[in-house]
Amino acid sequence: MINTKTAISALWITLTCFVCFGTFVLKNRVHELETELTRLNTGIQNDVKAIHVLKAEWSHLNSPARLRQLAEEHISLSKARPEQIINLSALPFNHEEGGVESASQNQDLGNYKRLVKAER
Repeated sequence: MINTKTAISALWITLTCFVCFGTFVLKNRVHELETELTRLNTGIQNDVKAIHVLKAEWSHLNSPARLRQLAEEHISLSKARPEQIINLSALPFNHEEGGVESASQNQDLGNYKRLVKAER
């Protein structure tokens, strides 16, 4: 039969092999996780740099002087003339009761319609 001392020695050797193997697997897993963490941190740093570049570009693209220059180049707008501006009371509203308008409102409305036709 197997001696008790031999059985205990075999058990300790087996247990030591399992612990060594487990330590080896754990070390490799930690190394893989550290590599992944380094890769993620590098990606985060690159994204932060890209965000800074994009913010700088956005600030440049939205500068009022640049937008004014682009508007002058690409949009043919002229400044509003005084005759283009009318009172709000001269505009016809659907909610006005009775449809009765004063003579001045009719005249303002006629002027407005004439101006609109002239602009076309």
